[in-house]
Amino acid sequence: MARVDEYREHVKNLLRRYGSYRLREEGVERQLIFDIEGDHYLLFTTGWDKHERVHGCAIHVDIKDGKIWIQDNRTEFDIAQELVALGVPKQDIVLAFHAPDRRPLTGFAVG
Repeated sequence: MARVDEYREHVKNLLRRYGSYRLREEGVERQLIFDIEGDHYLLFTTGWDKHERVHGCAIHVDIKDGKIWIQDNRTEFDIAQELVALGVPKQDIVLAFHAPDRRPLTGFAVG
């Protein structure tokens, strides 16, 4: 359980850091959404860029079965490599945005 608690802190700290970076669009904000009970962690972007609506999930990470599942990453940040640099073993990181049959090719966990 201590390992999962450590993973939660790593994920929250990374998302907080990413969420603190300034956006180019003046009317757009980032929101951090942490569902601690369900182990769902999101960095959400919402607002207006001039006359265009901006609304969507930039990063979605879950913790399931003792592993970090990167569900989606629509940023330039390499979350998986940053987690590895923090000491998370590759076998505990699932790149869930890759199809299950492609995951063995990534060098990370398959599920």
